[in-house]
Amino acid sequence: MAGKAGAVLKYDPRVRRGALLLRATVSPAGLLTGGALAGIGLVSGIGLPFVIGAGVAAWLTSVFLHLRDPKLVSAVLEPQFDRDLTVLDGEHLQYMTAALRARDRFEDAATEVGGGEEFGGMRVRVTDALHRLYDSVVWSQRAAAFLAAVDAQGLVRRLRSLPENSPVAVEIGEQLEEVENIGARRNETLSRVAATVTGIETLAVKMGAAALGAQSADAATQDIRELRSQLDAYVDGLEEVERDLRSALQKETS
Repeated sequence: MAGKAGAVLKYDPRVRRGALLLRATVSPAGLLTGGALAGIGLVSGIGLPFVIGAGVAAWLTSVFLHLRDPKLVSAVLEPQFDRDLTVLDGEHLQYMTAALRARDRFEDAATEVGGGEEFGGMRVRVTDALHRLYDSVVWSQRAAAFLAAVDAQGLVRRLRSLPENSPVAVEIGEQLEEVENIGARRNETLSRVAATVTGIETLAVKMGAAALGAQSADAATQDIRELRSQLDAYVDGLEEVERDLRSALQKETS
């Protein structure tokens, strides 16, 4: 439970925006400068309240100047993943936290690359992928709960004890077929979920390589564009299998 609470807090969009603003407006250089000014002020005999006030004024000026940075403003205002992680059990939460960790690595690396208008829209696309992932794992979890509540082995035993092609046998056979169908759709959905998570992780690795200068800017840009196309394909495929799972589960539970 503690791990889940930590994940919920860490990935809350308000916490993320606050951390982004803090990183942008409280730089090591700014802190050192402020400390130096405070030290000089105290040594010079200037009153402590005046020193504190001057430091606060300097910090507010830094905040104002940073908030004029269009890239920072854009990053703060961009859509963020804002789904409720508390509804997920351990198995399904793992998929989301893996994808969210990769998203964080990708965004940190993209910030390091800087100036890359060619990467515009990538954060939004990754957020779209996270929303699709979340919807898929929620339906997978619902399917798992449904399957756990069905005594499939008991249905098989009853079916074996009934005359073949009797009305009850036909009905039980149809129930088993639906259960197998939902199980197969769930397995396929989780397979696509895993592939999509891997796609986001690969994107983060490539962006990290670009930030480190491990390859030329042109090569990095081309690789990331290709990875975006792959991520789009993963998300489209995930949407399709999720739709099939949702349809099968709603049909059975309606």
